[in-house]
Amino acid sequence: MVDVSIIHNESEFLDHNQIILLLKDQMDFIGSPKTNQEILDIIKLMFKSEQAKLMVIGKQGHVIGFCFFNVSIGMESAGKYIWLNEMHIHKAYRSKGYGTILFSKLQEWCKENDIVRIMGMMDESEVRTRKFYETQKAEIFTQDVFSLKL
Repeated sequence: MVDVSIIHNESEFLDHNQIILLLKDQMDFIGSPKTNQEILDIIKLMFKSEQAKLMVIGKQGHVIGFCFFNVSIGMESAGKYIWLNEMHIHKAYRSKGYGTILFSKLQEWCKENDIVRIMGMMDESEVRTRKFYETQKAEIFTQDVFSLKL
C-alpha cells in the first residue's frame, strides 16, 4: 500500500526518520552534500515558513520518496504557483510508478489550494528526469538561471 502525505511539523518529520537519509541521498546526488545536522537545520527553518512544504510517499510504513516545494505568487503565472525545489524517489523504487503517483498527488494538492502552476529546475544532463516531466505533460524551457550567494 502506498501513502502520500504532507508533513506539517517537526515532530511529524522526526517520526519519519528515513526522510533524512533520502534528503541526504538527494543532496549527494545533485552535488550539494549536507550533513545530517545541516539537513535538520534546513527542515527546522522550513517548518517556520507557511510557504515551504514537504510531501512524502511511503510504502508499507517506509518513506520511499519526497518532494519539497515553496508556494509563491507570480505575475507570469497570474497567481499562486509552487517552486519544486526537490523531488526524489529512492533508487530501489525508481521506474516503478512511484514518482508519477507522488507528482499526481502534488497536482491534486495544488488544485485543492488554488495553485495554478508547478515550476522547477532540472539539470540538462538528467535525461530520465526530463523524460519523466515530459511524460507528465510539463512544458520544458531552456533558460539561464542566476544565483547570488549572500
